[in-house]
Amino acid sequence: MQKYSPVCPLLCKVLMSRVFKALTVCLSLWLSANSQAMTLERVGHDLFATGPTVDQDFLQFKEALAQGGIERLILVNGPGGDLWTGMQVARMVRDAKIITVASGACMSACSLIFMAGQARVFGTGSLPRGTVVGIHGAHDRDSKRVNPSLMPQMYAWYKLQMGDKFDAQVINQALYDIQEASGFLRVRELQRTQEKDRTPWFCPTGQTPFDQCQQHTGKDALSLGVVTQTETVPLQLPASMKVQMGFFGKSLGEPMVDMHDRAGALIEGLCKGQLLCKTIGQRTFNNYLSANHNKAMAIGWGKTGYGVRWDVDDPGQAMLRALYNCNHAKNNPKLCRLVSVNEHEVLPLYDEASTQAAAMLGQLPTPSPEHLQAERDEPGARTPSKLRWGQALTGMTPKALDGIQRWDTGTLAQALGQAERPVLIDAASFGQVIPGALSFINSGLAFEDDKLEQPYAERFAQMLRAAAPDLNKPVVFYCSHSESWLSVNAAMRARQLGYTQVIWYRGGFKAWTQAGLPTVGRVPVAVLY
Repeated sequence: MQKYSPVCPLLCKVLMSRVFKALTVCLSLWLSANSQAMTLERVGHDLFATGPTVDQDFLQFKEALAQGGIERLILVNGPGGDLWTGMQVARMVRDAKIITVASGACMSACSLIFMAGQARVFGTGSLPRGTVVGIHGAHDRDSKRVNPSLMPQMYAWYKLQMGDKFDAQVINQALYDIQEASGFLRVRELQRTQEKDRTPWFCPTGQTPFDQCQQHTGKDALSLGVVTQTETVPLQLPASMKVQMGFFGKSLGEPMVDMHDRAGALIEGLCKGQLLCKTIGQRTFNNYLSANHNKAMAIGWGKTGYGVRWDVDDPGQAMLRALYNCNHAKNNPKLCRLVSVNEHEVLPLYDEASTQAAAMLGQLPTPSPEHLQAERDEPGARTPSKLRWGQALTGMTPKALDGIQRWDTGTLAQALGQAERPVLIDAASFGQVIPGALSFINSGLAFEDDKLEQPYAERFAQMLRAAAPDLNKPVVFYCSHSESWLSVNAAMRARQLGYTQVIWYRGGFKAWTQAGLPTVGRVPVAVLY
């Protein structure tokens, strides 16, 4: 067995640096992945590759393929990445005349490499409905806007590799009709999925509801030329590439507890002696325990009630839906905490994060003047008059918002060090958080369709009231970086709801960490969509 570690010699550093940043929320919630570069590992005649496609991967693949003897390239959960690197690696793979295998999600630039195979097949290693090839057009890293000038080379590549099965209409739509980076044509594997799940579908944005995406009825991975056979090949993935159960970036390892032993105490605690709640809760809990896989349970935080979900495609989806069901129970909106996912107990992680946050906030270092000045000098767009919809949630944010304070890192750090801290809300969906932040997943969305917008706005109002019942208490919103409009939307919504001290931390998580300040693991308390 031979491993290729990510390297970046001088030659690699002078190559084009255009990393393609795709939004993969659901996957990022529960898969352990290398966030820096692809990890390559050779086992016999198989070369396994996992992770994003970035500049240095060109030299990694060149070195690995030059050694000869490789018969299959197995792509394991590749979220995509740099277009230039993807095309160069794809050409090397084509010239090597090897088989390519997709295990899990092979998205964006990964699909370019997959299509290079002399024969192309799906492989085991992930759940059937999660084994998918995703095709879309390129976008500019800095502006986050779709870049049509880059599409012709991609179109020509897919046409060449798909041969007489190439469908110009389907591929044109996948490349040119996306409205932002998370728009995709998705094509699932065949052998292990039901017939209804084999139909490819195209969503122009990551927020487009599934029933509004275009279904390419009558087509599948084989008829489109994505794969060259219907059979899924069995794989034994290297230990480092097997799907690891995780909790929003934290590995859970082995199952921690038998939930059967905790059933009585848990139900009593969440129902507070209410007979009807206990009766229904016991029945629900029994169903939950008997469910086979991909299940999660959440309970109210400071209020009675619970939410469950089981038998879904992946554990991340189960966690999100259980938390959502708990948050938005009829006549009982509330913040919630996850109790378990599959056979893992996760409730202690909330107390762990709280304890860590308290210790960190008591001794926050002061950011350097140079960092604060650079943060203040960052350019910005004009002040918006309305919320931004799903297709335009990245890009330059405003310098200021009407009726909303803008804080820099130093001001936020000072406020969090006080006894009376502001309510701090993280509007991102994955990664670590600032100590003391409440994680509100999908809390910065907005919809042009009023049928979606109205119920979403009500859910936002209910969750914000649960977190900050006093309209005069300071509430701070932030996201992953200064180019995310999620925190802008959330802050503007809070202002519309009548909160008198709404604050926007524009720099977000990126500015916080660049200032050398500490972070804690994400423990979500609300899912809004």
